[in-house]
Amino acid sequence: IPYNTTTTTTILMNNNNESCFLEEKTTAPLAVWAVVMGICVQVPFSFLYHWKYAHALGLSRTNHWSRRMDHVSIHTACIFFSYATSGSWDYLFVNILFNLDCIYRQFQHKVIPRRNQIRVGLSIIAYLVPLLTRGEIALFVQCWIVLHCSGWFFIKYPVGGWSHSVFHIILTLLPPLLLQAASTLPSSHEYIRQLQQQQGCSSTILQ
Repeated sequence: IPYNTTTTTTILMNNNNESCFLEEKTTAPLAVWAVVMGICVQVPFSFLYHWKYAHALGLSRTNHWSRRMDHVSIHTACIFFSYATSGSWDYLFVNILFNLDCIYRQFQHKVIPRRNQIRVGLSIIAYLVPLLTRGEIALFVQCWIVLHCSGWFFIKYPVGGWSHSVFHIILTLLPPLLLQAASTLPSSHEYIRQLQQQQGCSSTILQ
């Protein structure tokens, strides 16, 4: 069954005693699930690090396990997002290789913050590039506006200690855009088309 969806087949009878076979889809397209999984992996580690350790540890937080796992979860999310925006298993595989190398470096004895930032940036670029190849220019620009604005608060700290909080708040605008990108993939279109056919068949039966 395509898209790895959970399905059940139901036989219903309409008023004309004609059989209507419905393949009832009970989950979203795989690309949409990729966005959800990426968020579910990253958010807990980010919350733990910022809530419990970031302020308490001071500058020593750079080498703390919570900071390392925060970066590991970011790269893991980028892997999921690369499939969500491309729908390509080959492109996913390339991103897995790069992000696994980034994750490996988080377990080295010495952590290099500048290198971490560059690699996170490259991972983000990697999952946004497919939007350009698909012709989703407006969506690509919207994503970059969100990232640019959040990055400005992250780098410049215009409102002091609140800047990092604003950085994260702005980033909450990104997941809806990624969900939109995932839902406009050809595979997602096919899924939605089949779902509409299913709903149409259900409406016919109820008449």
